[in-house]
Amino acid sequence: MKDIKQLILCALLVTLSLGAHAEVLFVENFDYTSGSTLMAANSEWFHQWEGHENSMLITDEGLTFDGYAGSGIGKALLIEGDHSNDEPHHVFKKVTSGDVWVALLLKPTYVVKRGYLLTLRDDKIDKNTFNQCGRIFLDWDYFGEEPNEEIHPIIGARVYKTADEVYAEDVPLDESKTYLVVLRYCIVPDANNEVSLYLFDKMPKVLPEKPLVGPLTDPKAPDIEPAHVVLHTWNASLGEAGEVTIDGLRIATTFHEALGISDTPDPEPDPEGISNVAAQQPAFSLQLRNGQLVLTNGEKTYNLLGTKIE
Repeated sequence: MKDIKQLILCALLVTLSLGAHAEVLFVENFDYTSGSTLMAANSEWFHQWEGHENSMLITDEGLTFDGYAGSGIGKALLIEGDHSNDEPHHVFKKVTSGDVWVALLLKPTYVVKRGYLLTLRDDKIDKNTFNQCGRIFLDWDYFGEEPNEEIHPIIGARVYKTADEVYAEDVPLDESKTYLVVLRYCIVPDANNEVSLYLFDKMPKVLPEKPLVGPLTDPKAPDIEPAHVVLHTWNASLGEAGEVTIDGLRIATTFHEALGISDTPDPEPDPEGISNVAAQQPAFSLQLRNGQLVLTNGEKTYNLLGTKIE
């Protein structure tokens, strides 16, 4: 009876998972004329207030990343850090519960100062009250025995402006490579929302158990309902800051939708997971019979209380 109840629980979890709403909220492949600025190429990108530069340029070629839905489509976007806070915003459908997943391709050509590259924000119109939460940061660091022996970019994240950013300091980025970066903003009911950062140099099949950075929380941060994505340069007052190229920006409500991959990959064996418990059982499935959900393998049938009915 215990095994049957475990199987029923497993089947219900799978059913609920399959029924959960998954949606792609926004896609930007920068498929515009090379050399044009982003805001000139697409007027749906806008500045929240006046006085910002329009400096982000469409490149000649896009970035590629084998298996990613945003790979090799259109061009890419060159973001030079040393401009006066160029900060284009774009609206997407507001999310009030669950997760927001942001995926993008990143080639960190060179980074010589700290700054944030992307953030989410809410839909408040007043420029003095909207909140930016879930920021992707870049910085530089030394690697090697002596200063200046090797300098490579590093990547990190921050929840909100009241907390320090957290970097993956032991993961230097290769300036010649293209990475898949994934940001997760998790809306947690009755608790502080969470921000996590993932980094891949090849296409993942499943979500890793542990992110590269996070989950991060900040008790001083507002728990926003994300409705905008914001790209960002570094501040020109800091001097030269470097440049990066991004492409294939995708925002969705699930990890798999953000990456554009199947949410039913062939899993690795998990001796302690629910999937393995189900695999050890006969091939049961949920069916609707006379308005009642039952679990059956064609020979035995149980109701959802675990009582055998056939």
